[in-house]
Amino acid sequence: MASEQPQKTIPLRIFVDRENNKVVVVESTKDFVDTLFSFLSLPLATIIRLLTTNNEQQQQQSNNDEESSPSSSSFLGNIKNLYESVQNLTPNDVWNPVCKQMLLNPKNPCESLCTKLFLNIDDTDMSSKFFVCDSCNKFTTFQNLDCTCGKPINRQPKNLDSEGQGSGGSVHASNGVFVKENGSLFLVFDDLKIVPSSMVTSMQLLTELGYSDLTQLEEVTHNIGKQEILNLLKYTLTSHEPLTNTILKSSSKNKDKSPNQFASAVRVKACTCDIKMDVKLVRSKSQKKIIFAEASENFVDFMFSFLTIPLGSVVKVLDGNSFVGCVDNLYKSVENLDSSRCTDSRSVLLNPGVAPQFGCPNQPLNIPHVQTPATTYYYGTGTLKQERDNRYSSVYYNTIVVPVVEGVISKTTGSVSNAKALTAMDPRSPNKSIKDVMGFVKRPALYGVGDDLQVKSLSANSCLAYLKEFSFPLDDLEVKAISIGEAEALSILAASLTSKSTLTSGLEDFFNVPKQDSNLTSKYIQTSRLDELAKEPKPEN
Repeated sequence: MASEQPQKTIPLRIFVDRENNKVVVVESTKDFVDTLFSFLSLPLATIIRLLTTNNEQQQQQSNNDEESSPSSSSFLGNIKNLYESVQNLTPNDVWNPVCKQMLLNPKNPCESLCTKLFLNIDDTDMSSKFFVCDSCNKFTTFQNLDCTCGKPINRQPKNLDSEGQGSGGSVHASNGVFVKENGSLFLVFDDLKIVPSSMVTSMQLLTELGYSDLTQLEEVTHNIGKQEILNLLKYTLTSHEPLTNTILKSSSKNKDKSPNQFASAVRVKACTCDIKMDVKLVRSKSQKKIIFAEASENFVDFMFSFLTIPLGSVVKVLDGNSFVGCVDNLYKSVENLDSSRCTDSRSVLLNPGVAPQFGCPNQPLNIPHVQTPATTYYYGTGTLKQERDNRYSSVYYNTIVVPVVEGVISKTTGSVSNAKALTAMDPRSPNKSIKDVMGFVKRPALYGVGDDLQVKSLSANSCLAYLKEFSFPLDDLEVKAISIGEAEALSILAASLTSKSTLTSGLEDFFNVPKQDSNLTSKYIQTSRLDELAKEPKPEN
């Protein structure tokens, strides 16, 4: 991981309702809002890693503060089980060790923007380095990836194109990252609704919350640092009052609104993807619960790819209804903020997409994969320098080669000596060719995916031993083969964020649908059980 940045804090002006033990609203500068907005750029695996590490550090610091800490559910449903399943993958399960690391430490698609934040919580290693095999003229941006010739790629050439671009993360964006730097203040409410600060807006919103007199609120100042921001990220995912939980380190007396349990965020709309994957669901007839799914490598690659999807793209594909803590309010705040107060980068947060080479090919979710422009890179042993020859009366220059120990790399040949065109490699294929990308795990393979999204390879373990783990009578189990298309995929994604029984919550509605119709006649995505009585699908024009 990247070296930890010096301790920084952001000043906040906090208005507290002491009677109800609640943070009502925070007034802050754009630095705090920029950091909150950056939550949407974080891939799910990064969130799991950051929060797990933060929780472990806090437990080490104090094991006696449990009574004073607000209770909170585990974050992101069963996504953590997916993360741990990837941690348990063996070298026989993946094409190469890099594939495993890509899933555990995916690149932030807004990486270059987040390095400019005053307080950036994403400590994932920057991926701007190049590694070259000078024997085969191939390169990669992934460290520890062996070349197709079998040799380790250990040359790290100097990137001439990055010279003069400054120090990246050490530079604070003077004109703002997502919000413009114009001296404006913002109001951040306890449920993470964020609006520009003004007297009229303050009066209207506080009145709506039931505060008719500012004497009901106590004003305090507080400097918030990285650890508290990480706590705020956790409560953003698990609570309806993350500011109260983070700043007051407790819950308010207002208990009339609890974190959402699973409710499918799928809405009626035309399907846009025809990709399907067949799985076999094993269900307990007595408990009416899906016990596990038996699936091939394509479905497991798809499930593991959830880890590489940024939070903003998850909310986008679920139409702003993820039902995860206050994430949807944060997303809507970005969406509704007037463009005059935002930089051009604001729109990226609404659907960041998966970083280049970190996506799962041939998957049914309509999530964009960021594509880098087709570029040829050139590698050479040094740089070319023009040096004046003083032996002549007229101006004359000689081209001098300046050797560089590890060599140099550039998109142009003008300053590269002995330039050779390089071929890019991709870890997600058996031969590392960018033309033959398949996914992260080897093929063919068979996996068991539990209702809680614990994934186990059945190629390396006994299928009977796996079945025995569940302790269900065989005559209580029924098997159903279904096709996972866009509707099913969206339902699984929504359930994975909020439910401990992901397969049951996400696929129960599809269990009794005939296989050829399991994607709802491939024309419409089904409404959730909560929505189906309120809204009927309308035929396309």
